[in-house]
Amino acid sequence: MWRPKLIGSTDQFGGLQCILVDQKTDAIQASVKEIDYDFVAPKIKAGSIYEITHFHTDRNKPSHKIVPHVAQLFFNARTAFKELPTIQPHIPRHRFYLVDYTQLSTRIDKIDILTDVFGHITAIQPLEQKMVGNERLEDKCEVCIENIRKEDVRITLWGNTAKTFDSQALQQSTSPIFAAFTSLKVKQFQGKIVLNSSVSTLIFINPDIQELAAYKTIFNDSTHAVKMMPSSTAQLMTPQHLEAAKKLSVQELNVLDPETHKDTPILCRAAITHFDTRNGWWYKACPSCFKQLRTTAHRDELLCPKKNNQIPLPLFKVSLVLEDSTDETNAIIIGRVAEQLFKISCNELVVQRGFTDQQQLPDVILQTRGQVKIFQLRFGSMRSDFNRNDLLIQAIFDDTMPFIEPTPQSSDQSLATHMIQKPLEHKWFHPLPQLSHSQFQVHLPQAQLMLL
Repeated sequence: MWRPKLIGSTDQFGGLQCILVDQKTDAIQASVKEIDYDFVAPKIKAGSIYEITHFHTDRNKPSHKIVPHVAQLFFNARTAFKELPTIQPHIPRHRFYLVDYTQLSTRIDKIDILTDVFGHITAIQPLEQKMVGNERLEDKCEVCIENIRKEDVRITLWGNTAKTFDSQALQQSTSPIFAAFTSLKVKQFQGKIVLNSSVSTLIFINPDIQELAAYKTIFNDSTHAVKMMPSSTAQLMTPQHLEAAKKLSVQELNVLDPETHKDTPILCRAAITHFDTRNGWWYKACPSCFKQLRTTAHRDELLCPKKNNQIPLPLFKVSLVLEDSTDETNAIIIGRVAEQLFKISCNELVVQRGFTDQQQLPDVILQTRGQVKIFQLRFGSMRSDFNRNDLLIQAIFDDTMPFIEPTPQSSDQSLATHMIQKPLEHKWFHPLPQLSHSQFQVHLPQAQLMLL
């Protein structure tokens, strides 16, 4: 069972998801809407066997399937769960659809169904933050696994999956560690296959499956314990190292060579003095990959280059000017870091409060001008229009320097005034279709299933 977080949110969830297995070892996915979560979640627990009644079904989704079943179950507040003792024939505790490493190449960029793999964990790269496509900062952790033929593959865990993966506990173990990783996306990077986590990825350490015995025979001593890999990129500065670290002036920042310093953490004490809204201050993002959606020719649709039609998610992408006593420079703040600075999500500003004008900045953004901060920055991609690299803000730390008077810049409407008005209607935010309950209601006599 898992409770996926909504894309772009740190505290909002998308209901509850379960995988159920029957006595024939067939598996099916069951979903609970967020509105029904508090009614259903207390009734069930992973690993227990239930007789389940009063649910309905629908066809399984066409892409990103978790298990290869044509149907999917839906539970709600009226669904009944009767816990049963162990029954015969035995229902297995786990059901994975494991893909052999030699077959992973056939799954590259396929999104019809996600991929499960099993292996011996050989090495872990600790949690770090990585700028993804110059669009957002994301938590990341890498895991290397190998099979009994000593073929290896690298798995990249992202977001909440990376944060909840207890790499320190695995590092302290002197015994070999085996794991099943579920619901992965298969990609190719620099000629090598790389597996990436999805919002549905779960990790099972030493699961009770038949493959485990063969692995324990091959990897049976402390020489096969988990090793730690060094970090791949410059990390965000910790508060412990911040005070002693060198801070560049803006003038020094402007003369740095981007190629020489592309993997070097750069600190600069400065203040935001004004904003540049010529390209807007937010963009319509794909809720899956966060890339900017594009309008199709002759059609009123927004498409992601990877995911096709999407319902847009507003994300911050704000161009601004950093200034100190020596000089000024342009920078960009994106995504989560911008939300931390402005203390509000872009989705709340645009969708809930109606700030859709790309040229008018809300006061909640403007009020950050003049505040001296310590900015951690990195160089991004080359901008052909200016023949220079973007300067991206990775993190912001408080500073005790005095307030700098900002360049005059105002908004036509304050946030407080705008909040009391009726939000604008957004034609490009299409609600999900509402399906009548009776359309899919199927009363089954009963189902005896184990929740995974």
